[in-house]
Formats: sequence, C-alpha cells, structure tokens
Amino acid sequence: MKVGIDSIAFSTSKYFLKLETLALHRREDYEKYYVGIGQKQMSVFPPNEDIVTIAVDAAQKAVAEIADKNDIDMLIFATESSFDLSKSAGIYVHHFLQLKENCRVFDIKQACYSATAALQLSKSYVMENPSSRVLVVASDIVKYQPNTSGEPTQGGAAVAMIVSKDPRILTLEQYSGIHTTDVMDFWKPVYKNEALFDSKLSVYNYLKSLNIALKRYFDASNSSISDLDCVCYHAPFGKMARKADQQTFRNKFLENSLIYGSLIGNSCSASIYVCLLSLLDNTPEDLDEKRIGFFSYGSGSVAEFFSGIVSRGYRKMLSPERNFQMIENRMEISFEEYERFSSAASMPSLSKYQNIGSVTLAKIENDKRVYAASC
Repeated sequence: MKVGIDSIAFSTSKYFLKLETLALHRREDYEKYYVGIGQKQMSVFPPNEDIVTIAVDAAQKAVAEIADKNDIDMLIFATESSFDLSKSAGIYVHHFLQLKENCRVFDIKQACYSATAALQLSKSYVMENPSSRVLVVASDIVKYQPNTSGEPTQGGAAVAMIVSKDPRILTLEQYSGIHTTDVMDFWKPVYKNEALFDSKLSVYNYLKSLNIALKRYFDASNSSISDLDCVCYHAPFGKMARKADQQTFRNKFLENSLIYGSLIGNSCSASIYVCLLSLLDNTPEDLDEKRIGFFSYGSGSVAEFFSGIVSRGYRKMLSPERNFQMIENRMEISFEEYERFSSAASMPSLSKYQNIGSVTLAKIENDKRVYAASC
C-alpha cells in the first residue's frame, strides 16, 4: 500500500523585513547576508500572530483539499516554539478546524527534526489504519538575540500536510538512514526567550550527520546517489543547504527548493517541507515519478535521510499562484517597527496589525491565550 503526502500547504506572516535594511542598521555589508548565508528577506511576526494562527491558516488550506475532514483521526503538531509546556498547540488547531472529537492530538518536539518524526509516525499509523488520515502541522517562529549571527536567519512559517494512502503528491518510501548523537549545538532553555547556539559546531555536526545518515540510507535501500533525482535539505539558511549539496549530490534542482526560504527565513520544523513546496512549485520540469531524497536535521541532534516518489499528476494538488501571492502581498516594515515587534512585552493596539489567516491572538488574560476570528 502506498502512503504519503496527499495535500500540503504553508503560511507565513503578513510582514517582512528586507535584509538590506537590517544590514544598514547593523552596519554590516548586505553581501554578508545575501551571499554569506543566502537570504534576502525574513518574515516578521506582530504580537497578535503566533505558531497557532499561522498553523490554522496552513491547515485550513490543506484540509480543504480532501473530501471529508472526518477522516482525520490524528493531528500531530511539530514545533520547537511552544508557549505551553503542558497543553498541546495542536488543540487550538483542532478547535478552529472543527475536527471531530474522536481524534488524537499531541505536540512533538526535537528541534527542527520534529516534523519528520511526525511524518514517519503518521506513515506507520496509516499503514495500520488505511481508512484514516493524519494531519501533520509544523509551525515555528524563530527569534535570536539582536546583533548575533543568528539574527539575519530569523523568520517563520507553518506547513500542514495530510498523510493518507494513495497520496496525490508524494509516496514515502520505507528506507531511512538515521543518526542520533548528543551535541550542544543549539538549545533553548525554558527560562530564555531566544535560542542559544554554537554556529560552527552546528554546521559541522549537520554535515557530519548528513554523511552518516546518507550512507545508512544507501546501505538499507541497497541504492546509490544515482538513484536520486533531487534532494531537499533542512535549510535554516540557504547557504547551509548549498554546502550540503556540494558535499553530496550537486542537485540541479536545488535552487528551486530554496526560493521560498530565502524570502521568509528559517522556519525550523517546517523548513524542509517549505523546501519541498518550493521545489514542486518552482520546477518547470515534470517531476512525475521522480525520487526525491530528504535530509532532515534537528540540533541536539537527530538526523534522518529518507526518500519519496512524486505522484503522477501532482501538479493538480499544488497552488503556486496562491503561494506566490501570499509572499508578494506581505507588507514591508521599517527597522523601527521590526524592533517594536521583537521587543513587544505586551500586546498594544492589536487591531492595527493584519493577520495572514482567519484567526488572531486577541489577548492574554489570566495567563490564558485567547484566540478570535480575524476582522
């Protein structure tokens, strides 16, 4: 039985900051951002937008592509940006999508790897329950301390995927190469708002993990690099994926997969699936029945290399015009507004900010997050 991605959609903020603007105010050469890390813009999130609001928007679009949302009996929310150590962010998505009560909902965490863990878990679940569908949502908003090397890689997005039998976009293959090791390259203590990182160690461990996971994938599948038609990499910034590709594949489709990420910045758990959407939307060649390799990496660290076969007629399930319009219709903000967004300790004048979708964070009252329909 074929199991994989039947529907996919993504969402990001209504606002963005040009890295040219950031470079000017940080007294950096813009080439350091554009060439050095391969980024052009970053999505920036106002106080009334969070991982739930963008997740709902992405999920509504993905669910609209299936005949009956009552077939969804599991929702997995992958994130490293959770605001609650107890209640699942997925519960809010379940509520706003009005999914049935007989539905498992939970969050899953392991840095940027978590969405891949959710996808593999979903595949196994559908294999055992062929009439079921699973909604996987990856949603992250990335923030670093000002004036650090991580600042120009900030961003965020949500990707929602429906996993089912007879998938119309991508069939997941059975083989994987996995590498897990304890390393402190990136971490976010519960008492801090921003992540901490060792950038050189993170790049080193990413590339080392790629070599190991890829070899294990080839050993398990009895295949070689020539059996792959293209590869999507976890791309916290474009230059990282380019380094990985130079080391392994030299993929002619690589740049197509990096277009969206260069404009929205790092989206952590969603990043590799933003790359998949960018590849499918922006590759003019027909990818029917092509084998795509995926390298997923989550600091700390867990890495996995796996593959999937693109479904015949996959273009019918894509919405490139909608995705282009969403990115093009974002509003550019000034550096001063960016700083206000970044330092907002409270939620003033929320009505002045637009939302990407149908749900907004209305207020935080008595330590409870209150969401409402967007105006």
